[in-house]
Parts: sequence; structure tokens; C-alpha cells
Amino acid sequence: MLFDIDFDHTLFLEYVEELHRHLFGSASFEDLMIDINQHHQKHHLVTLHLIKARSLFYHCYNEREKLGLSPIFDIIIGALTENTCGDKIKEHFVDFLSLTPEMARSAASSYEKKVFMKNLKSFMMYARKKKGLFHNRQD
Repeated sequence: MLFDIDFDHTLFLEYVEELHRHLFGSASFEDLMIDINQHHQKHHLVTLHLIKARSLFYHCYNEREKLGLSPIFDIIIGALTENTCGDKIKEHFVDFLSLTPEMARSAASSYEKKVFMKNLKSFMMYARKKKGLFHNRQD
């Protein structure tokens, strides 16, 4: 199983910062918000930034309408609060952010939730590699 390791939040913070530098250099979080809906990489990175710290998550959640982030929060909340049991990624973030399904304003599409989860699973692959647990299998 690829995602059998415990979620390492410190390593997640490192991953988000490394991905941010790789994709957007020294651009600020506020810079990422500009034209977020016209740039899929910005959209994906903002979702990861939003879940890295509880304080940022709730600050932006409380201002989601003003910031134009309601659909992004619907994706995050919808993806993380469905079928959570046994999924270490989801369990971590539901607990860390105190998420409930009722926090979403509307239902996100299955596709949007799958893309978000794919981004989190990419982190888990990164974590396995960093921890020396990734082996190239030759079938």
C-alpha cells in the first residue's frame, strides 16, 4: 500500500513551500490569488496553502465570499469529509482543521474532489520518498 505511512504535517509544510518555489518562485500567497480561477496550478497550490495552517484556513474560510474562495472551500471540505475512515490523509486534516461536511456551502463536483485528493496523494508519494520508503518496483 502506497499510503500506509502516518501523515507528517511538518513534511507537508516543506512540500507546499518547495512546490510553491518550483511553480511560482517568490510570489506571495496574495499574488497566487490573482486570477486564481484562470490558472489551474495557482488553484491547486492555493488549496494546499489553505490547509497547511489552521489559522490561515479559518481566516480565509471566514472571508471566503469576499475572497472568492467559496468554491475552493467546498472542494476541500467535500473531499476531506467524505469516506474519511481509514484514510490517513483525510483523517489528519479533518482532525487538524476540525472539519464537518456542513461547513461546505454547496457540493463540489466529483472531478474537483478527485483532483484535490490527487494533489494530496502526490504529497504522500513525496513523503514516502523523503523517508526512504519508496521503492521502484519492477513487475
